[in-house]
Amino acid sequence: MHTRRSCSLLFSCLLLVAGASALAADPTGTPYKVGERLRGTPAKPASDFREVKWEELVPPNWNPADAFKGVDLAKMQDGDPRAMDALARMRDLWANAPVVTSLNGAAVRIAGFVIPLERVKDEVSEFLLVPYFGACIHVPPPPANQIIHVVSDKPLKNVQTMDPMWVSGILKVAAGDSSWGRSAYRLQAKATAPYALPAR
Repeated sequence: MHTRRSCSLLFSCLLLVAGASALAADPTGTPYKVGERLRGTPAKPASDFREVKWEELVPPNWNPADAFKGVDLAKMQDGDPRAMDALARMRDLWANAPVVTSLNGAAVRIAGFVIPLERVKDEVSEFLLVPYFGACIHVPPPPANQIIHVVSDKPLKNVQTMDPMWVSGILKVAAGDSSWGRSAYRLQAKATAPYALPAR
């Protein structure tokens, strides 16, 4: 990987985690752009599951950008070992991102984008849930505390990669690895529902 691309990649990843979106439109015709998060909350049905936002999965005092204070990526040229060092530090920092232990065992409801892990015919029982469109697919994985490994009690039919979905279930603090990225949480899904895109 060229260093200049590494700098751009690192900068883009930090923007995504900070909540910036609108990188590039996805060519598949989806209404979402790479890096876009689900916005607004449709009318909520009565539920025993507390709705949580992705930001609540991150300890309030943890900011991955802090590790890169004083690093001016814009001034780095090809062949600069500082860029590769920064990228390696980012990957290690994100793989070991801290969790919110008070959420362990909580009954939660959260909306995100689906990445199927294993498909049997047209059914999916395990998938990753990520906070923004394109995560792990069009851009590198977010920090582990922004990836949830979901195991559904009932297999889901006709689920496609990056489908937006509500998932309700019991959240656990449990690290896991997959070919798409490292997750810091596991959710036993009791119910799922498509996410309805609010009017723009």
